[in-house]
Amino acid sequence: MKILFISYDFPFPPTGGSISRDYNLIKQMSKENELHWINRTVRGKISQDRIDEMGKYFSGMEIIEWDYDHSITGLIKSLFADVPYIIRRFASDKMKETVSKSIRENNYDLILCDHIYLAQYLPDDIAGKIPVIPNNEDCGYTFYKRMSEQSGFIRRSYAKSQWKKLLKYEIDILKKYKVYITTSEKEKELLSAYYDKAEIKVIENGVDTDYFYKRERTPEDPALIFTAWFGYYPNEEAAVYFAKKILPLVRQEIKDVKFIIAGKEPSRRILELASEEGVIVTGYVDDIRIYLNNAAAAVIPLKVGGGTRLKILEAFSMGVPVISTEIGAEGINAENNKDLLIGTDDKDFADKIIKVLKNKKLAEMLSENGRAVAESKYDWNIIGKELNQYLNEFVNNFNKENVRSADTNNKLQYEEIS
Repeated sequence: MKILFISYDFPFPPTGGSISRDYNLIKQMSKENELHWINRTVRGKISQDRIDEMGKYFSGMEIIEWDYDHSITGLIKSLFADVPYIIRRFASDKMKETVSKSIRENNYDLILCDHIYLAQYLPDDIAGKIPVIPNNEDCGYTFYKRMSEQSGFIRRSYAKSQWKKLLKYEIDILKKYKVYITTSEKEKELLSAYYDKAEIKVIENGVDTDYFYKRERTPEDPALIFTAWFGYYPNEEAAVYFAKKILPLVRQEIKDVKFIIAGKEPSRRILELASEEGVIVTGYVDDIRIYLNNAAAAVIPLKVGGGTRLKILEAFSMGVPVISTEIGAEGINAENNKDLLIGTDDKDFADKIIKVLKNKKLAEMLSENGRAVAESKYDWNIIGKELNQYLNEFVNNFNKENVRSADTNNKLQYEEIS
């Protein structure tokens, strides 16, 4: 098939989160399809070597550079506007013109819109003419809804003003295109609770089990690691929460435990944590596997957010024991107390970490079981086959439905003439 893939952010190097998902889905789709790409990068200028790397997977590429920056004025205006801030923030006449021009000049079999925020770039009259599938890492509204329940006053007030607007926007997209791809059954359930007439397909996140190899030894040093993009508020909040609330409880039992915060764009709050005893902030690292290889356990202390945690899958794949909050493990098809441990509150989270650090048999069990989950359920080759099969089935069904509709219309017109 000939597919137009519309995305934001540049997915190479695939340093985790949504860009890692993008990169691997692109690789998998390119095995069976002719891909064309329109990308609005939020990273500004992209080096030619990175563009060349992505060129391996596309027959045509349009990269529109954009320095993403939040506008305080826009945030304030969004409190009183019907359209949520994030949708207004992504508005772009240039993207709309580029997408429309590409559609006019190419006979696409399918348009894959890689984030619901980007559906605004599509021509208004395209629904029903070309199959369109919005694809989302998570349900956007759930992030804001949870923020409205658990954050500080300012963030809570802002999120409260936004989540219902974003939910309405997402439902309008579902009504228009009647299909949606998300990353977990939990996300599907959350959306279906508000609108159940669209076809919602779950294509889970995955992991490259060859790249994230199974490590051969268990580290002796009691180092805990949290890998994430810290420009994303839920990850920032999780790191601060862990360092302030959980780590001190662990240190009461294991004095020399280290907490490694590894990931790009650490905020001021994250950088300040480096002054705390036992906390190490690395910032961006070229190869996160080095840190995972030397960690005794991975912690996922998320309190808000959605989707499926690539950070868990990468730890699973390398055989690193995982301890998570319930929200942190949402979307992962793994069994508590077998494949990972879930902490129900601050003390329980800390107690489970202490058990893993002190009990080698428990750590080895979690290591082996986590790797088995990664290999059997989440390898990108498995995910890719499911995705390509679904895309073909969806397009075939769309075309058959259009043929039936055309036949019905022709029959009605014939009967009217007769």
